[in-house]
Amino acid sequence: MKRFLAPLLLFILSTSIAIGDGLKKIEILEGWGKSDGSIVHGLRISLHEGWKTYWHTPGPMGLKPQFDFEGSLNIRGLNILWPSPNVFGSSGFETIGYENEVILPIVIEAEVGSDPINLKIKGSIGVCYDVCIPVEFTAETGLKIISKNINTDLLAALANLPISPSDLGIKNARCIITFGPNNFKIKADIPYLENAGSYIFFSIENYRNVLTIEQPKLIIPGKIVSARGEWYDKSQLKISSDLITITHLNEGQVIEQKGC
Repeated sequence: MKRFLAPLLLFILSTSIAIGDGLKKIEILEGWGKSDGSIVHGLRISLHEGWKTYWHTPGPMGLKPQFDFEGSLNIRGLNILWPSPNVFGSSGFETIGYENEVILPIVIEAEVGSDPINLKIKGSIGVCYDVCIPVEFTAETGLKIISKNINTDLLAALANLPISPSDLGIKNARCIITFGPNNFKIKADIPYLENAGSYIFFSIENYRNVLTIEQPKLIIPGKIVSARGEWYDKSQLKISSDLITITHLNEGQVIEQKGC
C-alpha cells in the first residue's frame, strides 16, 4: 500500500516552471482556434522517469485530480479531455493514470470570440513512484489573442483520446442505475466486452468530486457488469444514465462510451 506524504505545496506562477522531485514541470500549452469557434489548449504534466500521475477516475488507491478555473477571463465554459490511460498494479489495487508525461486537452468556449482569453488553472494532482505526493499548483496563460498555429504535441494528445463504440461499428452498452439513501448501483450489459482480462471503469460526468465508485471486481464477457457507489455531502443526489461514462481498457485499446 502506498504511503501518502504531507502535501507538497507548489505554486506555479507562469505557464511553466521546473520543480524537481517526481514532477518536472506543469505548463499550459497554448493551442489554436477551431473552425467551430472553440479554442483548444492543453495542460502538460511532465514527470521524471518512472513517475506516474492519475486519470480522472484513479482507482481505489489513487488520488483524484481536481481543477479550478476561477479567475479565468473571457471563458464561458470548458471541458477537459482525458487521453487513453494505463492500468498499474495488481487486481483489487489497480490505479489508472499516466507515466512520465501526459497532455490533457482543454476545449474552451470564449464569451467573446474575437477578444483575448486568460486561462487560469488551480489544481491538485497526485504524483507517485514508491510513494504518492499530493501536489497543488496554479498556472495561467496571461491575457492573449488566440493563434491559428497548430501545436503538434497537443495535436498528438488529441489523437490519443479513447475511441467510441460507434467508431468500431459496434453497439453501445446498456445500463440501469438504482438508488439507495446515499448510494447507488450500476448494472451494465456491455457488448464490446469480449476479453476476461479487460478492465471496465465507470465514472459520472460533473459528479466526480462528490462521489466514489467501487469499480467492478468480476469481469466476465457476456455477463452483466456491476459497480457500486456512494456520495457525500449531498442527500438524495439523482444521477441519470446519460451522465455515466463507461471506459473499457484491453491490451492498449481504450473504448469510451458516454451515456448508456
